[in-house]
Amino acid sequence: MSLSTFHLVQTLKNSPAAFRRRFRRDRTESLSHGDPLFKVHYLGTEKIFSLDREQAQDAISHLVDGIANGKKLSKDHALVVRPRYVEVKELSTGRQLTKTYLQDIAYCAADATRPNVFLYICKHQGQQLQCRVFWCSRAERARDMTECLAHSFQQALSDLQQDGSATLTPGEAKGKRVEESSNSPTLNKSSTLPTSLGKVRWKKRGSVSRSPLRAITRRGSASDSWN
Repeated sequence: MSLSTFHLVQTLKNSPAAFRRRFRRDRTESLSHGDPLFKVHYLGTEKIFSLDREQAQDAISHLVDGIANGKKLSKDHALVVRPRYVEVKELSTGRQLTKTYLQDIAYCAADATRPNVFLYICKHQGQQLQCRVFWCSRAERARDMTECLAHSFQQALSDLQQDGSATLTPGEAKGKRVEESSNSPTLNKSSTLPTSLGKVRWKKRGSVSRSPLRAITRRGSASDSWN
């Protein structure tokens, strides 16, 4: 390698663009700690009063319409799927914005009409339901997030069963699956998560749980709001 070529390579390595790439890689690694991390834009949270899909669509529309009208997307965020909870952090600072325990999540989905949108519905402060909406740069990422969250729940339930700390009644479920909502024009891929890690019911394909939060008994696990 000639001296001029060496200097050129060093200049490129030390360029602002290369530095930013290294910084982003180091930042995501420090935030994930080996857990699945998805780069998203956290659009916000809307209160809803039931698991009816129309309410979820209204929440999505309210938050996404701002983007359609030219509203600038917020800062980059990281959605990290931990073994027992999901958290959303600012990618630049690492500040935690939300923390939601898996057992408080009732439903998650990649939207069919807006394929770049991912959402999940969770319990917040008692029986209040919230719909949290995220914008993904690619539709595939929204689908991957849905499958990852369902897989994380399955693993958590399996761990509890192996530890003997999960109480399952006869005929009740052995896990949770991601459902293809082929009969619904509204949501493309979704997962309805059960009432708690200790009590799960299998759902028939295409069915939606109308009251999945009625038996949650864990204290102190309500989803956090903005700090």
